[in-house]
Amino acid sequence: MATNFHLAPPVKTVDGLLAAPIDISAINAVFSFNATTQTALADATITYELGPNAGNPIFDLRQSPSAAWLDGAVFPVAQLAHHAFGTAGFTDLRVIESVQAAGSVHTLRVQYPLAVPNSQLGGSYLPALDWLAGPRLRFVLGLSDLNRARYAEAWLPANLVFDQFAISLEISLTGTVAANQVITNGTVTVLGSNHWHVAFPAHFTALSPMLEIRAADTLLHQSGNTVLPVSGTNLTIDTWAPSSSSVNLSTQITNIATLLADNESHYGGYAHGNRFTAFFNGSGGMEYEGGTTTSVGALPHEAFHSWYARGIKPASQADGWWDEGWTSFHDSGADDALAFDFGDAPVLLCSRDPWQRHTTGNAYSDGSRFWQGMAALLGVAPLNSLMAQLYQTYKGQPVSTQMIEEFLLCHSGNTGVVDAFHRFVYGLSDGTSPPDLWLRDDPGHLGADFWAGTFWNSPDLWIRTQDDGGTTHQSPEYGQDNWFHARVRNRSTTGSAQHFMVSFHARGFAGTQFSFPDDFLPCMAARAEFDLAPGASRIVKARWPNHLVPPAGTHTCLLASVLTRGDPPPGGTHVWEHNNLAQKNLTVVDLVLGEFMILPVVLNNRIQRLVGGFDLEVWRPESSSELEISLLQRDKGFFGRTAQKKLKPFHPEVFRPTATRHGIELECGGHIGLGLNSNGQMLGSHTPDLVGQRFGDSWQLALPVSAKTITPIELPAFSQRNAGMLVQAHPEAKPGSVHTIHLVQRHRKSGRIVGGVALEVRVVKERP
Repeated sequence: MATNFHLAPPVKTVDGLLAAPIDISAINAVFSFNATTQTALADATITYELGPNAGNPIFDLRQSPSAAWLDGAVFPVAQLAHHAFGTAGFTDLRVIESVQAAGSVHTLRVQYPLAVPNSQLGGSYLPALDWLAGPRLRFVLGLSDLNRARYAEAWLPANLVFDQFAISLEISLTGTVAANQVITNGTVTVLGSNHWHVAFPAHFTALSPMLEIRAADTLLHQSGNTVLPVSGTNLTIDTWAPSSSSVNLSTQITNIATLLADNESHYGGYAHGNRFTAFFNGSGGMEYEGGTTTSVGALPHEAFHSWYARGIKPASQADGWWDEGWTSFHDSGADDALAFDFGDAPVLLCSRDPWQRHTTGNAYSDGSRFWQGMAALLGVAPLNSLMAQLYQTYKGQPVSTQMIEEFLLCHSGNTGVVDAFHRFVYGLSDGTSPPDLWLRDDPGHLGADFWAGTFWNSPDLWIRTQDDGGTTHQSPEYGQDNWFHARVRNRSTTGSAQHFMVSFHARGFAGTQFSFPDDFLPCMAARAEFDLAPGASRIVKARWPNHLVPPAGTHTCLLASVLTRGDPPPGGTHVWEHNNLAQKNLTVVDLVLGEFMILPVVLNNRIQRLVGGFDLEVWRPESSSELEISLLQRDKGFFGRTAQKKLKPFHPEVFRPTATRHGIELECGGHIGLGLNSNGQMLGSHTPDLVGQRFGDSWQLALPVSAKTITPIELPAFSQRNAGMLVQAHPEAKPGSVHTIHLVQRHRKSGRIVGGVALEVRVVKERP
């Protein structure tokens, strides 16, 4: 299973030890029960890997080890002691007092007498290890959300719930002739009389396994089958109850089949193989992956948890609110919309304590109320659809509260999502002094909302093709994940940003005007962050999923917005009008000597209060005299009257540059290339034929070699036009030279710049 270190708590110094999270890949354990002596022993080995930080590995076990071995060598159990991590009870973890290298792999073996765990034993259905007449064993794993340290760590060395790992458990019961039965959501192999092997899959976390061992003659059992409507799974439904129970298992099999079918139809395919196991214990309820211990009344709630809670799972126990809140909302019909009232006091559902070890008690009531508010904000049907998409996107994986907030913002585009999570999930007040978060439009931008200079190549916005921490912009690579980055700054001198969100979006074209929110939201990625102090800055990154990265040859404009309570960009705002907005409209190309490329540009006029014409300006450095630059547009009337006199028809197949050196004409012939970006990807289109189709009937305006050229254009109000900027490298251009060219749209009457794109041309001798 993939490691989830991005969801793990941070490294922390505890009692002088640098405590570092680990990823457990497998737990191999033996539970030996002896009915004659009425004792039990455990022998368990975890195989684990350290994360990106060296340190002392952390894990938990609520039993008392009697012996230990680290990487096969005897290890003192006193050096596996619990240490306090959080402020509440049962937030302590065991720390291995051995410093280990980042990324290194190890094994830890522990032996211990197995007993009812030393943890908070509240709840209606408790862990148990006791002996009945016969003798007969009653063993109950008895996990609990609401009571601390009551997941797999109660019985086995395990990890916090961000981690996913396989469990291989051999169980033997000796000293009795009474037949016992294993009830579990794992896969059972019978090895002999009262001897079993139970395997739990690698996507399980510490909150996933269900296990009970009981005397066979104390149980009722019935199985049935159903075919699920979405996945088509032929599902076995295993039901159990104490022999004294009055529960009609046949009826409950029918009920389970109906519930699971309904859940699949509304939210997506069942995530737990071809079996569902239910033990009707007569009181309360607890969810497991594809299983439950439950009362009849709690069954609908617990069955739904196989989607939300154990289909997608909380990434930390502080995240346990969202599945209980959403399930409670679903219990009431998932159709009760009740608008948020921001006059209400803040509600804390998700703390910022990574060491929290229980689900908060108000998760059911306040959690359900939160989802009522979201239904009012987004609409009942859209919210249910978004939650189904969330499940289908992350099925089988841990999901944090921040991931849900990011998902809902990205897919709904509603900025009210940020306000709602701020107050009614994270429990934050508005504060007396709001922050002023911003992104630079230009190296000279000092943070004012209005910026009169260049704004289309923000230095605070960049792409990396690998998650490598780099700060230099790279052109995105198609077919793989890329990473958005933004450097967010807090301009306020007194207001801390308790919680904020950065949205990232990529428009599939180079354009001159983008406005908020229409061009920014919905977005491709977002990142929730916390606690940015006055005067501070922070680099925020988000994964750009590979399926959303446009194909090679696409001119991508990167857009970002910073959203926080009390500091929203007004609707209709452009990048240069608000410091929360930024764009990077930069194309990077490798251009072979003698070849040309065309940068398609979308020109807009969306600003109602600006009347009059526009000018297109081309800015170029002195060194770019070795480049030929032209403007292309299919409508002759697009150009002003003066420019129309200089137009010539443009035909790519016979194109010659407007100027030559030493009287030599340059024939492109078969080299009507579009140029390649710095990653070797073709720009603008995939074939020269498509270039011809796009610009073949265009008019060409050749531009003189000048630091700035100005071309009047006609652009009616609320319209957009497509144009092209053609750039060709002379055969005598200097290979290795780099030229940055800006195409700028300026409002003629006011002199205001209202848009721009940048092109970085890297001259190369030949194609790599």
